[in-house]
Amino acid sequence: MKSTSFQKVKAVIFDFDGTLAVLNIDFSLMREKIFDLVRRYGIREEAIQEKYLLEIIDEVYQTLWKKNPSGAEAFYQESHRILHEEEMKAAGEGRLIPGTEATLKSLREKGIKVGIITRNCEDAVRKVFPDINDFCDAFVSRNSVKKVKPHPDHLTYAMESLKTSGEESMMVGDHIIDIQAGKRVGMKTIGVLTGRIKKEEFEKAGANYILREASEIFGLLEQQEIGTME
Repeated sequence: MKSTSFQKVKAVIFDFDGTLAVLNIDFSLMREKIFDLVRRYGIREEAIQEKYLLEIIDEVYQTLWKKNPSGAEAFYQESHRILHEEEMKAAGEGRLIPGTEATLKSLREKGIKVGIITRNCEDAVRKVFPDINDFCDAFVSRNSVKKVKPHPDHLTYAMESLKTSGEESMMVGDHIIDIQAGKRVGMKTIGVLTGRIKKEEFEKAGANYILREASEIFGLLEQQEIGTME
């Protein structure tokens, strides 16, 4: 595990699903529905099988647009309707991970800005965390950006909102793409074990730190004796 200095940390940006909240989205069902739709539009599956769903949707949209713009728009709308439906279904039974609100509040009281980014839709996140704006300085769902993590634009947008740089910020998430996204914009990264990714996978991805859960970050920051309050 790589060591790092926290002395210049001015912002911490968290992933949402699996990091701050439990949302049991049925990705297998979601993927099955999207591929059924893809097949109806005559797109070959082989080249896109290994990609994430949002990236699959964007690629199919671009392919369809070249020959049938109206068909591309119809595909895009229907695919996102499918995602939204499944995400809202999961959000109905979702919950914040214990300690989430206290952690976010403590960080802000310490003078550290808090951001939350997610590939999930805004409606689903707000259903689980209605008061999210009271606990963070920037909330960026997929609805707010054209490219989502691991693309760097997602974090860049969040940092611009927080008025911080990669060197001054940290990314915390439960998935490898959170580590990838953070590293691409020069951020320090923390993997948390509240999702499906194991410690060894985070180490291989180059996470600077690995915690059992996101609530441990405040103790880690205190341990490093950082403070951004003037």
